[in-house]
Amino acid sequence: MLDLKSKEILFVISDMQNGGTQKIVRELFLNWKSSGYKTKIINFNKQFGSYNKMIKKFSITLGEAKESKTFFHSIFYNVKRIFALRKIIKNNPNAYILSFLYSTNVITILAKVGLRNKLIICERNDMEHQNIKIIWHILRKIFYRFANTVTTNTKKNYNILQKYTKKNKIFFIANHVLPRKIPNKNSKKIILSVGRLHPQKGFPELIKAYSLSKASFKNWKLVIIGKGPEKKKLKILVTNLKLKNKIFFQGFVDPYYWYNKSSLFVLSSRFEGAPNALLEAMSMRLPVIITNSCPGGMYYVKNNVSGLVVPGTNIHALKNAINKIINDKSLRNKIANGAVKSIKRLADHKKIFKQWDQSVFN
Repeated sequence: MLDLKSKEILFVISDMQNGGTQKIVRELFLNWKSSGYKTKIINFNKQFGSYNKMIKKFSITLGEAKESKTFFHSIFYNVKRIFALRKIIKNNPNAYILSFLYSTNVITILAKVGLRNKLIICERNDMEHQNIKIIWHILRKIFYRFANTVTTNTKKNYNILQKYTKKNKIFFIANHVLPRKIPNKNSKKIILSVGRLHPQKGFPELIKAYSLSKASFKNWKLVIIGKGPEKKKLKILVTNLKLKNKIFFQGFVDPYYWYNKSSLFVLSSRFEGAPNALLEAMSMRLPVIITNSCPGGMYYVKNNVSGLVVPGTNIHALKNAINKIINDKSLRNKIANGAVKSIKRLADHKKIFKQWDQSVFN
């Protein structure tokens, strides 16, 4: 049996780029390491995001860093990963295993077959709308029941996961926000959005809503932070709408600089888990607008109290919400204050780290 006094934790994740899940992994890693646990990160890609390079020396990279070009390549690479991961787990028989994201979860379950380690798998995105290949849907349905514990950061996923495994195995653990001193606000007429430049994030709707809003001719700028495959298409859209001097793509930079300079944060996602950028913006006293396609975000945002909620992909509703916020300073202040109160109550890092302890070590 697993030694319950073990101080070993192995994190398994596809990559450690600059994403929201990777941020959670980094902060859990550092939290448990500071508590005396022997921690390692096993990943499938040798590239580390700028914020995660500090923990690169504690990582092990498995298999190929290249993207699979065909179905058979994918099978080949994943089988190699299963056997390589199994070897590591066998060499760490008392380690707790934490796996993140659907394909890595399935690979880790298969690698651990017959081994005694406790396995905790973590779902972070919207399981209903996430666009994944049918084979992964099937494998997830078959194998999730074999994990010891399943965690998720949204109530919606908590309900969905009951179709995959027993309810007493599932833990809802909200995202947390580490405390950060709010500097003297230097707010400008800036609308901010943060996220991967991917269809999921709904940036075309945001750009079109901005173009129709009063913000576009009242000297408000739209700043978008992030990288991704949609960058070229989004820039073409901006050019076609004649907004090149009003909408700016910043790439991946420290968002906190922009949280401090901005006066409004917009999350326009077509579907979403529980985005860290939203929580960070709220903690920095920014009024926020989100779509109701983000049920994880709505755990923190109450309409007209700690943010404004609009129907997903509804450009005119988003335009109206932008107009409402930029035209009413008292409303901006009210919602900003409500956002800070919500985050302090629901995203307390100490409380949430304890919930992680309970889900992993109990």
